[in-house]
Amino acid sequence: MTIKLYVIARYQLARDPPSTERDNKKESLRTIVFVVICFLTLWCPSFVNIIVRQLTKNGLKFRNEATNLFAIMARLNALSTPALYIWGSPALRKAVKKTIWGTACANLTAR
Repeated sequence: MTIKLYVIARYQLARDPPSTERDNKKESLRTIVFVVICFLTLWCPSFVNIIVRQLTKNGLKFRNEATNLFAIMARLNALSTPALYIWGSPALRKAVKKTIWGTACANLTAR
């Protein structure tokens, strides 16, 4: 479904005349595709392991969550997704810098 969405969005962008808004949409599309690729990279091994364990009773079994590499990768996804969106979007980066760092720095200088 993501591939279909990408193809449709790319077709729509090709029809638009060159402009700053078109460039912003193109950059947003690239960011979304990159985030989806990272999501699939981090979650696919866990999904494959679950399917293999359900179908064949083989697969990797972990004694606890601390040694479960797949669970660690899933948690890493939860950290990487917001970071990737902030890295890929200059407007979001500016807003985060203004709200978080502006507030933190204002509190430090007020003391």
